[in-house]
Amino acid sequence: MFTIRISGWLTGMTLLWLLVSTARSGAQQYNLKDLGALSGNSVSKGFALNNEGQAAGDSSSPTAAIGTLFSGGKVTNIGAPGSSVSVATAINDSGEVAGWNSFNSATFTPQAFLFSSGSTDNITSSSLFPSGAEPAGMNNSGDVVGTGYLTNANFHAFLYSGGKMTDLGPANAYQASAVAINNSGQIIGGYYLNSGAAGEFLFTGGKMTTLPVPAGASAVSAFAINDSGEIAGSIFFASGAPAHAAKFANGVWTDLGAISGASSTRATAINISGQIVGTAFFPQTQYHPPKPGKHVPFLVASSGLVNLNSLISPGTGFTLTDAVAINNSGQILCDANNASGIEHTVLLTPK
Repeated sequence: MFTIRISGWLTGMTLLWLLVSTARSGAQQYNLKDLGALSGNSVSKGFALNNEGQAAGDSSSPTAAIGTLFSGGKVTNIGAPGSSVSVATAINDSGEVAGWNSFNSATFTPQAFLFSSGSTDNITSSSLFPSGAEPAGMNNSGDVVGTGYLTNANFHAFLYSGGKMTDLGPANAYQASAVAINNSGQIIGGYYLNSGAAGEFLFTGGKMTTLPVPAGASAVSAFAINDSGEIAGSIFFASGAPAHAAKFANGVWTDLGAISGASSTRATAINISGQIVGTAFFPQTQYHPPKPGKHVPFLVASSGLVNLNSLISPGTGFTLTDAVAINNSGQILCDANNASGIEHTVLLTPK
């Protein structure tokens, strides 16, 4: 769960191979729509996508980020008045949005919110989590999961359901976070115990179990779960080789492979059909001054991991950087840079 984004450059030969491979395989092509940003803000970032094509994220300027709903061509501010930072991190098919607001720029004490029917309510339990709560996932029942802070450094996974927030623990965890919940109420996340042990968990039927680590691996990460209980994530190898995107289903992890040259490859989202998207991170190549490495978003295909940039028209003016979510219609939410290098969230729709 606790991973560092490492990135770098995709070689010209690798990109050429992906383009040729895609053309030969007749892979799905996509139309791209720029979802824009709030007026007065130049940057936008996506965090979640529902099956209606609505997205949640933020719009930002150099001084602040504002929780944003992207829906039907409209961009709506859903941040709480007076907040210094606001981020919308989850959305369900009813258009309800969960996220967090911060009202103190000096300390990070996020206040979880639920946006529904045009109004925003603070859902943080200050008695359980005096240092705030940070939502990460949400299902169609309005159940919200995320991270609840007992202190700035000590946190547990939480579930908000039926108007009540519950500490999922684990009780002996120094740090734990829930990252996603499906419509069956299954929850995934990760933990770091007081003993020093760490792992990824599946919470189902009121019971938390640790996801297995396959032979030859040192750890796994879980990032998304679909309504069939299939999980998208990564496998970290004991040999120190770059992490690979992976899928967990029926008790078994499947290695989905990598893109050549990547320092790590992460499966970030999975839909009901088992379609998976993710991002490959490449090494930093410039240190003085520092220049972040390149991110390459991908779609998992039978032929391997396909660069999503090869599946859109070259005339869009955008370079896709990160695959954030995929819905049951196959629409993909991505972060991208426009021709001026400014980040916007965009929606890919199958042609």
